[in-house]
Amino acid sequence: MWEVPVWKGAFAVGTSTKWSGPTGKGWASLRRNIGQLGRGTGPATSAQEIPAPREGTADVMPPETVAKCGRRFEEALREELLRDSSVLGLRPAMRAAGDRLVELLSDLRVGLDVFGSPPTEWTGSNTDWFLYEFVRTVAGEDAGLVDALIRRSATRCAEKVLADPRVKEAIEKADPLSGLAMDLFCMVYTFFFADVVTEFAKAAVSEQVKLAIPGLMVVDPGGQIADWVGERVASRIPNPCEHGRGQDDGGRLINEVAADIVWDNVDRALGLANGAGS
Repeated sequence: MWEVPVWKGAFAVGTSTKWSGPTGKGWASLRRNIGQLGRGTGPATSAQEIPAPREGTADVMPPETVAKCGRRFEEALREELLRDSSVLGLRPAMRAAGDRLVELLSDLRVGLDVFGSPPTEWTGSNTDWFLYEFVRTVAGEDAGLVDALIRRSATRCAEKVLADPRVKEAIEKADPLSGLAMDLFCMVYTFFFADVVTEFAKAAVSEQVKLAIPGLMVVDPGGQIADWVGERVASRIPNPCEHGRGQDDGGRLINEVAADIVWDNVDRALGLANGAGS
């Protein structure tokens, strides 16, 4: 439904800004570790001339190589963000989307009918309308790379909500009395931060391939590096259900805790906060 915009020579990170390309020792080190010389001859003049990723189980990377490359990615990203935390547009975009996600999930706790009925010209189902509005609300409508990555993650968050049979049935029947369960709230919340960084890792590794030496062949066709990074990030994001209390228990509500720690969790996800170490 949504496509990542095509960019040439630099990440398109927002509606009007571009990242001039990965710089620094961290990205150079990652570049050396994600490929190997192929059989290409002469310098590649376009992405199309770089050999396609190989397929097959024989090319699955061993765990130690995946971990090594994953750490290289984390180090490179952290190095870039420490120089300028807004340089990629990733940090502010994740903060804004995270805030919107918590607000939306909190509203859905009260009732699943927050988007109302679809307009008369809508040709899809109520479920399609819910997914469309969920993604639009969380990700907005900008068209930069980071916006597209967040849109993909917001789509997966919506799909996780709809995967709950009770939720899907309530939306299909337009039941105004049903609300989002707190465990689903917390699961979707913690998933979001890791998924955005996973998507960014996939895009960044691809960019390293395009910038690498002539004839480079991708050695991670299955996305193992990005998956490793995502698992690391997920382990650093605290579950608000373990730190808040229900409305009848006294103390702070879970959705209030979730809202308060959005920005800290963005920094944890990007390796900039306490708890983001090895």
